Amino acid sequence: MHHPESLLIPVLMLSDYLLTVAGARAREHGYADHFKTQHYELNPLWQTAIARKRWFNPRHLLITLAFAAVFYGVGEYLLPGDDPVFAFVIGALLVVFGAVNGRHLANLATFAWIRRHPDTLSGSIAMSHALTLWLSTFQLFGLLLPLALLAVCAPTPQVLGGLGGVAILIAVHLGWIRRWQQRLKREATAAAAARASSPQPDAASDSASADSCVPSSSASATNWP
Repeated sequence: MHHPESLLIPVLMLSDYLLTVAGARAREHGYADHFKTQHYELNPLWQTAIARKRWFNPRHLLITLAFAAVFYGVGEYLLPGDDPVFAFVIGALLVVFGAVNGRHLANLATFAWIRRHPDTLSGSIAMSHALTLWLSTFQLFGLLLPLALLAVCAPTPQVLGGLGGVAILIAVHLGWIRRWQQRLKREATAAAAARASSPQPDAASDSASADSCVPSSSASATNWP
């Protein structure tokens, strides 16, 4: 086998999904009482599945197996040996999925600690999904900078791939942010159109309605005590 490290990719893909479900479940025990977000999963492709908190996702499993098969075939038959392109891709995937899985572990540790120490938090804050996406994007710069410094000192294909992978992940986050902003814009436009198309009462009916709410002088004289 030319690239045994390629077997780590499907393992990390599966652990990414399972740890996401574990985090979505764990945050409900204390953390979600104080930090309210619209979505726990940032990737729009998996938001519905994660919201249901299902451990088994056939779609994700099929995608993982198909990707693993193609990736294994390319590494073993099309790009055998120490091919720099394959090493670049391996570096990118290992760093990206390693970082994502590491963040899941950090989240689980945070949720567990808050569950054991509920008195350390009080109050609540609601964060928009756009803010959640931006925070996730900003956190990636903590990984981008050391990889960039390492790439200067040791520009191997794996290190350069890791740097490129984080840069691509940041770009993907920016795409999610743009997609979310476009969705909010469409919803606002649809709501404005719905308000504009709803029937508006005319001035005469407004006057009649207002008059009907005000008692006349004769009614006042006969019905009031």
